[in-house]
This record gives sequence, C-alpha cells and structure tokens, in this order.
Amino acid sequence: MPGSSEEKLGNHYDFEVIQENCQDNMNLSEKLQEAEEELKLWQVKIDKLEKQKSELICEKLDADERKKQAAQQLCTLSKEQENLERDFEKAEQSFKEKLFDKKAEGAKLKGLLLQLENELHCNQQHCDLLRTKFKVNVGLPEKNIKFTKLEESVPIDQEGEDFLKIKCCYNISPKVFMVLQNGQALVTFEDEQVANRILKVPKHHIMLDSGKMDVKVQPVKLDTARKFEIHVDISRKTVKVSQIPNKLPEEQMRDKLEISFSKPSLGGGEVENISYDCISGTALVTFVEKGIAQHVAEQKKYKIILNETQSCWVMIESVWDYDLGKFQTFNGICKRTVLISDIKNELDEEELQDKLEIHFQKPSNHGGEVENIKYVPKDQHLTVYLEQDVEEK
Repeated sequence: MPGSSEEKLGNHYDFEVIQENCQDNMNLSEKLQEAEEELKLWQVKIDKLEKQKSELICEKLDADERKKQAAQQLCTLSKEQENLERDFEKAEQSFKEKLFDKKAEGAKLKGLLLQLENELHCNQQHCDLLRTKFKVNVGLPEKNIKFTKLEESVPIDQEGEDFLKIKCCYNISPKVFMVLQNGQALVTFEDEQVANRILKVPKHHIMLDSGKMDVKVQPVKLDTARKFEIHVDISRKTVKVSQIPNKLPEEQMRDKLEISFSKPSLGGGEVENISYDCISGTALVTFVEKGIAQHVAEQKKYKIILNETQSCWVMIESVWDYDLGKFQTFNGICKRTVLISDIKNELDEEELQDKLEIHFQKPSNHGGEVENIKYVPKDQHLTVYLEQDVEEK
C-alpha cells in the first residue's frame, strides 16, 4: 500500500511538472507572439525612419544643390556689384567733372548776362533818348492845311467800297535849325558849285580899311532831321458816340440809340449797325448811306430820346484811322550854304556884313552871286532855320 501511495505521489509530481512545463510553454509562446508583434512594430518604425532618412537625404541633396546654386548666384551678384560700384564711381567722377564744367559755364554765363544787362540798360537809355528825340505827337495841332491835289474822284452813284473812307495824306517836314554864335556868319550862294569852290580854300582874307581879316570857312553840318507822312482815313459811314449815360439796360439803350440816330429830323439816317459798350459809355454807329456820318459828326453833340419826358446829349466824333508812313531820318551838309567863323568885331554889323558879301561875290576869290547872308555881331546869338530846296519839274 505504501508503495502504491509513493507511486501515486510520483505520478502526481510528474503531472504537475508537465502541467507547469505546458504553462511555461504557453507563456513563452505568448511572449514570442508579443515579441513578434513588437518586432513588427519596430520594423514598421524602422521602415518609417528609413523612409524619413531617405527623404532627409534627398532634401539634403536638394539643399546642397540649392546652396551650390545660391553660392554661384552670390558670386555672380558679387561680381555684378563690383562692376556696378566701378561704373558708379566712374559715373560719379564724370558727373563731378560735368558739374564743375557746368558751374564754370554758369559763372561765365552769369558774367555774360551781367554784361548783356548792362548793355541792355545802356541801349534802353539810348533808345529812350532816341525815342524822345524822334518822338512824334499823335495829336495834330490846329493849322491851316493846303490840299495840293485830288487823287481820285468819281460820281456819287458810281462810288464803290473803296470810297467808304475819306483818305488824306499829310507830309510832315520839321524845320531844320542851327544856332549861330557871335563872330559867325552864314552865306548862301545861288549855285552850289560856288559853295564847293569856297570850301576848297580853308582861309579867306577879307579886305578892310584897317587891313586884312582872316576868316575860316566850314561846311554847314545839319543835325538829324525827320520827315514822314501821316495817312488819315475818315469813315463816311461810322461815327463814335461817347458820354452815353448808364440810365437804361444795355439792350434798351441800344434800341434808343438806333431810334434817335435813325431820325432825319435830328440829322440822322437809316442805321446799319450799333456796337454799344455800356461799361465805357461809348458806341460805334454805322449808317447805311455814305455821308450821313459826316453831317452827324459836324454837330459835335447829338440828342438821344430816352422816353416821352427824358432825353440826353451825347458827344459825336468821326472815326479816324491814323498810320505813320515813309518815316525818314537824315543828316547831311548844306550844298549852297557855308559857315564863316573867326570874324572879328572891328566894324558895325551892317558894314561888316557888306564887306563879307563883297568878298564872297568876287570870282577872283572863287566866289559867286550871294543869295543870302547873315552875320551875328558881338555878344549875340541867332537861331537860323533852313529850308529844303524844291526841285523844279
């Protein structure tokens, strides 16, 4: 029995060992399975890391390539910068040189401008002097006028557009004068050849009772003189109206002017056009027929009817157009007149003048017939006016 009990105990022990072994095997299998799964996870992570590594390597290669390109580009930009700096330095130097030249040129131009301004100022002063010297007054003085000829005349019914104005031409010839001092005389000969012969002898010996008197002979030099024409056109159809009162509106006043100037009882006639300026109170009235404007202008004043109880007077004048033509300036030497100087006051005026005339009339003294002579005695002076010779036609 005891032996059977031990045998049972042994069997039981073996069973427990086997059972434990089986348990251990199962645990080991589970661990292996967990290890395999963990290995797979690590393998996945490794694969992922390998992929990331590959991507990083590729990115590194790309970055290296970009770095290389950037380095090349930086080198190129550095060279371009150096070239630009050199070009800038050259341009700056050239600009400085040009600026220096421009400054020098500017200083030169300023000097030239100052010189020209001084010349302009001098020329303006000279111009003002000449303008004052040659100034012509627009207004003509009241003077008796001699009409020399009528250029053209046609019957009234045949008058065309050329006869809408009265055309006048005035020849203005200012007097030429010189001042004779004491001890001087002017001698005018009939023939200019005689004056030429007299001037060829610089000194003449005048025979007096007390002896000889030496005198000098000089040509008469004229100052600058002016000669010009004034052309005046007087309208036969238009008059200028002034001093129009500003009592009515512009259109109404224009109508009143037309009504008044259209009345034959007041000296007017049919009106063609009215140009009215209410600001200046003036108007230009143009009539249809020629000649009415002249009759209206002769009245000097004209009555304007404003209404049944009011009227006013306005001033009337002809419409004139002035034009300066053939303006000439001239100077020269008198052809038939000579100046005698260094005359000593040894005789009275009339006797000494006779001695001079006798001397200069003798052909033996290269003289000839004297037309006029004037001597200025001591302590006197005389203004002599000279006239232009009129050539015979």
